[in-house]
Amino acid sequence: MRRHSLIRLLRRAAKILAINLLVLLGLLIPVELAFGDWLSGRTISMLNVRPNTLDVQQSPLYPPGTTITYRRDAYGFRGGTGDPADITILAVGGSTTNERWVGERDMWTARLQTLLMQRGCPQTIANAGIDGYSTVAHIASFRGWFDRVPNLKPRVILVYVGINDAGVDPGEVNNADSQRYTSPLRRLEHYVAARSAVRRLYVTLRGWWRARRAHLLHGETPVLRHPVWEPAALPADFETGIAGKLQAYRSRLERLDGLIRRFGSRPIYITQQRVDGRLVDGRWQQVVGSDGARDTATVAAIDRTTLSFCRDSGETCIDLAGELSFAPADHYDGVHTTPSGSARIAEFLAGKLAPLLCRNGAVR
Repeated sequence: MRRHSLIRLLRRAAKILAINLLVLLGLLIPVELAFGDWLSGRTISMLNVRPNTLDVQQSPLYPPGTTITYRRDAYGFRGGTGDPADITILAVGGSTTNERWVGERDMWTARLQTLLMQRGCPQTIANAGIDGYSTVAHIASFRGWFDRVPNLKPRVILVYVGINDAGVDPGEVNNADSQRYTSPLRRLEHYVAARSAVRRLYVTLRGWWRARRAHLLHGETPVLRHPVWEPAALPADFETGIAGKLQAYRSRLERLDGLIRRFGSRPIYITQQRVDGRLVDGRWQQVVGSDGARDTATVAAIDRTTLSFCRDSGETCIDLAGELSFAPADHYDGVHTTPSGSARIAEFLAGKLAPLLCRNGAVR
C-alpha cells in the first residue's frame, strides 16, 4: 500500500513539474524571439558583440546635458568606414578599448587615426574592443567574429591587453582553444548560446560578477583629481601565487600571436596600467578603500610577461604602462580613462606607431 502511494506521489510530482516546465517554455519562446538573435540573420557568433548598435546617451564624463553616440556597425566594430576592406588597423581589447562612456570622436582609436593622418601616415582604424574581453576571448574572436567579416584584412592588429587577463583564473581556462567548439555538439551549443537572450543575460551577469571580484567595474574605485592614498602590502606568497596565472597568460599570447599571423596581420602588443596602486620608494600604496596595490602589481606582472614574450618572439611591444604618465584627471576609476586620458593614449601611440607604419609619408 505504501509502495502504491509513493508511486502516485511521484507521478503527481512529475506531472506538476512537466506542467511548470511547459509554462516556462511557453514564456521563454516569445522572450527569445523578441530579444534574441534567432531571426536577425547575423553571422557573428561571438557573445556580447552587438552589430548595428546605436545608443545616444548621457555620459558622466562630460558636462551635464551632453549626449554622446555609441555606435557599432554591421560587423560589430566602432569607427572605420563601414567597409571592412578599408580597415588597415584593427584594435582589440576590453573595456579600455571599447570606451563605452567616451564619445566617438574622443575614443583613443579615433584620435589615433586623426593623429596618424596628421603625421602623413593615413590609416583606417576599427575598434573591436568589448567589455570584459581578455586574450581568451580574443583567441575565440578568430573563430566566430573576425573570420566571418568579409574582406577583413588589416595590416596591423593592436593588442591592448593586460588588465582583464590579470583577472583570468588559469583553473577556469585550461586550454585557450576551448572556445573553438570543434565537435558538432559543441558548435550547436555555441550557435544556441550566441543567439539566446537568456544565455546572453546569464553571460552578462556572470561577467559582471567576475569583473566585480577583479575590481574592473566602471567607476567602482573612483580616482579623484586628488586621490587619498594609504600604505599597503602585498601577500607574502604573491609571486608564487600568480606564477600559474602568468604561465597560462604567456601560453595564450603565443596562441593569439599565431592566429594573428595566420590572419595575415602584424601584431603590435600594448601594455596597460592601473592607477589605483603605486610604488613609492619601494613601498606600496593604494587608493583608500581599494585593493589597488595587489591589482596593480598583478597587472604589472602581466605586462612584464608581455614584454618578455615580445623579446623572445621578435614581435613589437609598446610599453605604454612603463613609459606614459597620466594626470589624475585622466581616469574616472582605477583602469578607465576620461576623454583627456584617451587623448593622452592616442598621442603616445601616434608617436610610437607612425615610424613603425610609415616612412616619408608612404605606408610601410
